[in-house]
Amino acid sequence: MFLIDDLLLAPVSGFKFILGQIQKMADQELNDDTVIKEQLLELQMRYELEEISDEEFREREAELFARLRAIKMRQLDLMHQAVHTADSSSFVIEVGGDERE
Repeated sequence: MFLIDDLLLAPVSGFKFILGQIQKMADQELNDDTVIKEQLLELQMRYELEEISDEEFREREAELFARLRAIKMRQLDLMHQAVHTADSSSFVIEVGGDERE
């Protein structure tokens, strides 16, 4: 009975695994700021080589910095979620002394 269940659920389990991997990769890409930093460097080089106008540079730079700020905010939110607060976690320290009579 369990073998039949495993065989019937194998495609579902495989699909679930694939979706989990896709979500993991999307989260990594969404929170990776290296691509945006590279785009900022490229933008700066294009501006210095006078390939783009001042206005185009300012618009694109503002857009990239907004995306960078959004990533930093998501990273901070994830850090705050991972940290336990005093209300959510507690511990007890018991101290025993010498019992002399």
